[in-house]
Amino acid sequence: MAHHMGSPQKSGGRRSKALWIVPLVILGVLLAVYLGGVVAFSQFLFMPGTTLDGRDVSLMSVDEVAAEKAGDLDGYQTHVTGDGVDVELRASDISLAYDGQAYAREAIAQTNAWAWPVELAAGAGRTVSAESAVVFDRDALLALFQPSIDASAQRAQELGASAITYDAEQGAFVLSDEVAASYLDADALVDALSRAFTDRAATIELGADELANTDDALHAALDAANAYLAAAGSSLVLDGQQARTVTADDVAGWVSVGDDLTVSVNQDAVGSWVEEAVGSLNTVGSERTYTRADGKQVTVSGGSYGWKVDEGSAASALVDALNAHEARQVEVPYSQSGQVAPDAGGRDWGQRYIDIDLSEQHVRMYGDDGSVIWESDCVSGDHAQGYDTPTGVNQINSNMATGDVQLRGLDYNGDGEPDYISHVQYWMPFVGNLVALHDANWRSSFGGTVYQYNGSHGCVNLPKDKAAELYGLVKVGDVVVTHY
Repeated sequence: MAHHMGSPQKSGGRRSKALWIVPLVILGVLLAVYLGGVVAFSQFLFMPGTTLDGRDVSLMSVDEVAAEKAGDLDGYQTHVTGDGVDVELRASDISLAYDGQAYAREAIAQTNAWAWPVELAAGAGRTVSAESAVVFDRDALLALFQPSIDASAQRAQELGASAITYDAEQGAFVLSDEVAASYLDADALVDALSRAFTDRAATIELGADELANTDDALHAALDAANAYLAAAGSSLVLDGQQARTVTADDVAGWVSVGDDLTVSVNQDAVGSWVEEAVGSLNTVGSERTYTRADGKQVTVSGGSYGWKVDEGSAASALVDALNAHEARQVEVPYSQSGQVAPDAGGRDWGQRYIDIDLSEQHVRMYGDDGSVIWESDCVSGDHAQGYDTPTGVNQINSNMATGDVQLRGLDYNGDGEPDYISHVQYWMPFVGNLVALHDANWRSSFGGTVYQYNGSHGCVNLPKDKAAELYGLVKVGDVVVTHY
């Protein structure tokens, strides 16, 4: 009886177990379908309703989209130009194509494959975009530019040092356009063309970055030449006053590039420039032009006053500045100085000076403010006898004297005695102790044309009262300008 009652209990347990297995199986199937969709829509197929860069790619495979994208550059060609470069390039020459696989993979990664059931049920479209990278044969690409590189390299060898020229507009040394292509930077070139290919550019202009491979002797020489330009702005300074400034164009004229591409300073060229520049500072005896306070234009030369400068030392100091690649103030050494640095006309004295106008037979003294503080008619050297007062720029010297000053003439007649002996009260010499401004009490008239037939032996004669006034004003070192 107990055994008979147990059989129905076992049968009920099997039916109960079967009931909960079925949902598990269904759930497993649904999970497999879901995961299969995730894999498919994340790796192989674009979901329905997907638009990629304006193209409908619904249910297209990654490989199909990749192949289609890769073919977009079929038939593409471009014209590449630049200094020394002119290349017609076709896609087929370099196996140029878009990287279709990378493009398609980037695009499909933007879809939410994990939510594919929801997105399909919603029926909503989706828009994605991806970068269009390009692939090509790098060696084949560079080979297209090799003829330009070889031709330019040959030209560079022919030009030698002349391949480096100075561009005044840029203020720098540059390479000749004829040799630029021999210095293409391969990496920069590939990068620039890659970007242009991606944009399907019809023309490509190479710039400085692509033409700037500086790892060579010619560029090293170019850099060395440009380094000297740092000395532009150097100046020649005369007694604290700037006399001349060095420009970049000046420096360029001094830099020498040898056939072996060594770069140096041409010291002779620097010396010539300094001689020309400082030569105008050597004013002793030189021609000077100035405008007198009353407006008269005066040109005068001769005399012992002015600057005597050491051109050689100045040139050497300037060469040192060039070799140091820096701008410097170069003090110009001098053995004799004027009062101020000469201006454009050569005047190198201040407002205070004595002006002896031989054509007017008139003497003026100007004060520190440039105004006339004394003036008088005079009589200068006898023109008819050849005793003309020497013209030039001189100074009142330390032989000044007052009292009974005896003037003894030279012995021109050869009798062993001075040609004349005169006595004056005020002696203000400006050419040694031979030519001076002084009183002449033996004269009754001054100015006019007296000097042409009854002039002095070279001195400048003044009325006694005027000579006394002038003697009270002048001092040793005052500049005396004697001119017509």
